[in-house]
Amino acid sequence: MMIYPYNPSRHIFFPMKLYHNSVYNIILRYPYHWTKILGYDERYGSNDGFFQISAISSGGASIEQLASQEAFHQLNPYGSRPFILRSRIAGQEARFIFPSFDQPADMMRQAALIVRYPRPITISGETYDYFILWSDIDHIIFIARTLRFVSSNV
Repeated sequence: MMIYPYNPSRHIFFPMKLYHNSVYNIILRYPYHWTKILGYDERYGSNDGFFQISAISSGGASIEQLASQEAFHQLNPYGSRPFILRSRIAGQEARFIFPSFDQPADMMRQAALIVRYPRPITISGETYDYFILWSDIDHIIFIARTLRFVSSNV
C-alpha cells in the first residue's frame, strides 16, 4: 500500500515505499523513486534527498546529551548553530536536529532524528537504546511520521 504525504516545501504529493529493517527493528516509508545507495549499509536516496539509519548506545547519556553531541560535533556537520527540537515519535521520546544556514554544502542539507527504542536492541552482540535517522531537511519530518518500531524475532 502506498501513501501520499503532502510536502509543503514542494507543494506536491509523492508516493512512498515501505522500508522494513529487522536488524534495527523498524518500519518506515520513503519516496517511491529512491533506491539503495551503493557503498552504504542502510542509505537510500535520489537526486532530491536521502535517508540513512543506525543505532546509538547511550552509555548512560540522556537523549538531550546524545542530541547535543550529534548536533555540536566538532566538525560542525549541522553548521555552527543547529536547532534541537523535542518531539515524540512512535510514542517514544525523540529529538530532531535541524541544520543552521551555514551547514557545509557537502552535508546535503542533512537533518537528524534520535528516538529512544521502546526496549534496547542487540546488534552483533552490542546493545543500543536509541535509533537514529539522517535525512535531508525536506523529507525528515515526513519519514519520521511513518516510523514504527517492531518486535525482534528473538
